Amino acid sequence: MEYRVKVTASAKKESIEVGRDGRLIIHVSAPREGGRANERMRELLAEYFDVSFDAVIIRRGQTSPTKTVFVKEE
Repeated sequence: MEYRVKVTASAKKESIEVGRDGRLIIHVSAPREGGRANERMRELLAEYFDVSFDAVIIRRGQTSPTKTVFVKEE
């Protein structure tokens, strides 16, 4: 299934919320540098959807805070 995601890097508290528009709003403690925020976002989404890390794929927005993420069902 595909999801629209907004990621905030370097947050003090990590969380996943559903916005009013249905988009997932994710706060990660990792910084943007080196793609670490993207990796942490994938880890959190894998836990949230109870799938493996490899089942979470960033389709669009690799360098943007707004992304399209695909989660494979396992």
